[in-house]
Amino acid sequence: MNKMSFGKWAAPFIVIIKILLIIFLVVTLNRVMMPKYINENKDGRITREYYPAAKYSDVIFVGSSTVFSGIDPRVVWNEGKISSFVRGNASQTMWISYYMTEDAFRWHKPEMVCLDMTFIKYGDDFVEEPSTRKSIDGMRLSPSKINCVNASMGEDEKLMEYIVPLFRFHTRWKEFTWDDIRYAWYNKPVTVNGYIEDDECSPAQEDELTYTGSFGPISPKNEQYLRKTIELCKKNSVQIMLFKTPAFSSNWSDDLDGEIGKIADEYDITYINFDKYNDAMGMDYKVDTPDGGSHLNNSGAAKFSSYFAKYLREHYELGDNSNNSRYIKYWNSRQ
Repeated sequence: MNKMSFGKWAAPFIVIIKILLIIFLVVTLNRVMMPKYINENKDGRITREYYPAAKYSDVIFVGSSTVFSGIDPRVVWNEGKISSFVRGNASQTMWISYYMTEDAFRWHKPEMVCLDMTFIKYGDDFVEEPSTRKSIDGMRLSPSKINCVNASMGEDEKLMEYIVPLFRFHTRWKEFTWDDIRYAWYNKPVTVNGYIEDDECSPAQEDELTYTGSFGPISPKNEQYLRKTIELCKKNSVQIMLFKTPAFSSNWSDDLDGEIGKIADEYDITYINFDKYNDAMGMDYKVDTPDGGSHLNNSGAAKFSSYFAKYLREHYELGDNSNNSRYIKYWNSRQ
């Protein structure tokens, strides 16, 4: 009787074991073959590093590379006692920023979203697969991720290659290193709450910042996702402001400032172009930039982050966790 019972259940049991082994193999290979972004292209780690920090992300700064190089959450905490995370990635479009915000709301609804406008100058057809993948591959699977992929991928890309990156990265054997195994399961932190340190210095050459771009009007898709982000925050009673990270780059236009300002006024929210506050921040683009002015380095980020933190504390209703032992311990570990 026992032998017959065992035989009856043996076949289904073996099938289940085989299925579990296949799933384990696929998940393991997926983790092994994906780029690890440990020693280079560190912005590819920002998205996945958000989740362990989500419960301490009371303010999220959302935007492109100017944000992850320009806002140091340690300074924001030290100067304003505001706990924050930078959800920014290289060439992050407005639609990716929207889904980064929506995804954040799934894990911990922040008190405030600060949305950078720097990348809104590019058109609806902007597609840059390497940057898109660095943004999205680290997202946990959810409707937000699937919708983000559909909004962002190019004509030759496939949704399944984002859901199971193994299909895209299976040819990485040529560049395979020990780090691919070492960090397959261990997510070594390489950012400071989304901020990427840069102590390089390459001075700006111009004597005066003058916009020479002919950007504008804001493209339909950019405007659509800008409005969607604002409305998402409004719907969830989350404060939101729009800003442009300071830079010494002519790659902007006054027309864009005007259009963004009109949309902000329509929703009764604030838009600030921080280029206009360089003197107040003490910004010196002979020492505060790693690339001639397009981005900020560590010293520039410290100045901007300090100024921004004080502005947020003075103008918005944000909780005070300066005496919260959990927050103190968390930020002491990141100094």
